[in-house]
Amino acid sequence: MIQNWDRLVLKGVRSNDNDDMGNIISIDKDSLFLMTGRHVFKIPKSFVQGFNGSEVLLSVPSSEVWRLELT
Repeated sequence: MIQNWDRLVLKGVRSNDNDDMGNIISIDKDSLFLMTGRHVFKIPKSFVQGFNGSEVLLSVPSSEVWRLELT
């Protein structure tokens, strides 16, 4: 369980199918905001499986993350 969400800002994110999903650019009460290239995603914190010290690991595949792209 992640206690200090703020320490994840600027950390890399990896989907459960091992795709690099970019970096966390900000965090609010319920979500993480990721950026990869020009794409920004709003990911529910409930999708976070863990943190290995360098990357945030998601419990969903990259296809699910792409559906959450902000326009």
